[in-house]
Amino acid sequence: MLKSRDFLFLNINILILHYASMQSEIDGPAENNKIKAENVELKARVAKLEDKQSQNELIKNLLSVSRKT
Repeated sequence: MLKSRDFLFLNINILILHYASMQSEIDGPAENNKIKAENVELKARVAKLEDKQSQNELIKNLLSVSRKT
């Protein structure tokens, strides 16, 4: 079973691979603008996933500390 951290890493990697593949598919100005807009959206999604990952790590650390006390 995947841990939530592993799931977030998997999603981040998928988004990065998708972003990289789109970079090589530029066919013209209209397509370029569409790809740039999609890239902005993907970067925002990656940032949200990274933020969620940081929050999960913080919660995990806080729970770990509270269980030890």
